[in-house]
Amino acid sequence: MEKETVTRTKSKGILRKIVRRTMVLSTVVYLVYLFSSHLSQKTDSVFTPLTSDSCPSTEPLVPAFNHSLDTILHDPVYKRLSIKRLSDSVKIPTVVQDTNPDPKEDIDFYKHFFELHDYLKETFPRVHEHLKLEKVNEVGLLYTWEGSDESLKPLLFMAHQDVVPVNNETLDQWTFPPFEGQYDSENDFVWGRGSNDCKNLLIAQFEAVEKLLEDGFKPKRTVLFSHGFDEEAGGEWGAFYLAKHIEKKYGKDGIYAIIDEGEGLVEIDQNTYIAAPINAEKGYVDVLVTVNGKGGHSSVPPDHTTIGVAAKLISLLEFYTSPFQMTLDNPLYGTLNCAAEHSTKMDSAFRRTIRAAKKCKFALWRLTKMISEIPMMRDLIRTTTAVDIINGGVKANALPETTSFLVNHRIDLHSTIEDTVQKDIRQILKVAKKFGYGVTRENKEVILEKTTLGYIDISIRKGLEPAPRSPSSGAEWDLLAGTVTDLFQNRVFKEQQSSVYVTTGLFSGNTDTKHYWSLSNNIYRFIGSIIDPKLAETLHSINEHVDMPGHLSAIGFIYEYILNVDHYGN
Repeated sequence: MEKETVTRTKSKGILRKIVRRTMVLSTVVYLVYLFSSHLSQKTDSVFTPLTSDSCPSTEPLVPAFNHSLDTILHDPVYKRLSIKRLSDSVKIPTVVQDTNPDPKEDIDFYKHFFELHDYLKETFPRVHEHLKLEKVNEVGLLYTWEGSDESLKPLLFMAHQDVVPVNNETLDQWTFPPFEGQYDSENDFVWGRGSNDCKNLLIAQFEAVEKLLEDGFKPKRTVLFSHGFDEEAGGEWGAFYLAKHIEKKYGKDGIYAIIDEGEGLVEIDQNTYIAAPINAEKGYVDVLVTVNGKGGHSSVPPDHTTIGVAAKLISLLEFYTSPFQMTLDNPLYGTLNCAAEHSTKMDSAFRRTIRAAKKCKFALWRLTKMISEIPMMRDLIRTTTAVDIINGGVKANALPETTSFLVNHRIDLHSTIEDTVQKDIRQILKVAKKFGYGVTRENKEVILEKTTLGYIDISIRKGLEPAPRSPSSGAEWDLLAGTVTDLFQNRVFKEQQSSVYVTTGLFSGNTDTKHYWSLSNNIYRFIGSIIDPKLAETLHSINEHVDMPGHLSAIGFIYEYILNVDHYGN
């Protein structure tokens, strides 16, 4: 027991060193570091795989119709043309901000999006000849590829047209200008804003369909492509309207499955890969806290101004964070369990704890403790708190009558908006009672009577419950997993002996799928690419770029998944 404790302590120290060296956006990508040679000194001398086969391989699902997968993945002429298609799309600056106008009120704001629409029409003529295009809320794109069997639920692919802004003060730090779409042949990268989030997925969908049409494929099942234009701002004008439009036509639960941007594959060991489609998302809530007091001259201040009270509130809210809680139904456990079974490089204590967590409550508690020590993973097992905006005061010699701050919470899978708000209220009540303030909610409900000093109001500005969890077993999941296994194990890696295991995954953000929950139980956030940790670091940052092999395999995944769903799907 003492030896095991020492091992765990050393393991934590190593993990902290790794975290300081890396800023990785994706948990699955982070596992690449976790299982790397940094931990190899702590592995078992002989790797013993799990006896229960708890992360088995999936039988590859071979498409009945396949004319072009090898061309997409391995033909140099196709690759050269694909580079140009992606590169030219990156040159179009379809930038959105945090707040964007309704297209019906300011259509000129979206002028670059119409340049992108013209580009897509010119570049993919077969798509625009054979698929029906509807523009939803002026800028959203909905393409319908009609199938021959109306009784089959449609398959839906998503991507977004918009990209985040570039900070002009960082332009001199970019290897290539952000909107030139430069192809770097030495490294096989396409550079530029949106190249990896997510013009690559958008263009991959068009390329896959264009190739299927060229090959003469005619679907039995209708295939939809829904492309929002403000995903980076929450999808208020894009995905929200697109989802309502689709639901009106096909009804609730009217879609077979939905595929949007998300995780890909990572190599956890030599020639061993995990694919982790995201099948759940945390919720979120923005809480506005406003301290309302009295003004006056700053030469005769009260004991605490509204800014001082707000500071105490912020300190408490940041200090009393939500507890960590790892559960076996958290999709993160699927990733960890799969890695524990198939990686020979994982820290031995960590691996044993993961394996034991299924049967032992103490091991599950211990796993929670270990994950809580890893900054890039810990936020997936708790509700987070971040104070992001603060406003108060107008003049140096005038007491601030009101001070407000915005708290953003990302809600744990087992919590709710109301649970989260109630935790905030408990801390607010402590401060209010100590400093003699009242408390209200939404400026209506009185929680604690207002006083002569003032009151503190708590209001919800925006909220979303945690997403419903999509199945990780059953026909739809098996079809997705079988497609991924065949594409990579038999085609991408056809020159080498490789193993691919498909499991569940989770990340802390949200995609446009939050507007599509009513359309399908089978929502997966996945891109058919091998994820490079260094590329993930550039998302929304300087030097965003994407590797062409990953882009080509993403095209191949869409091509093959459409074929397999059409042939094997119920």
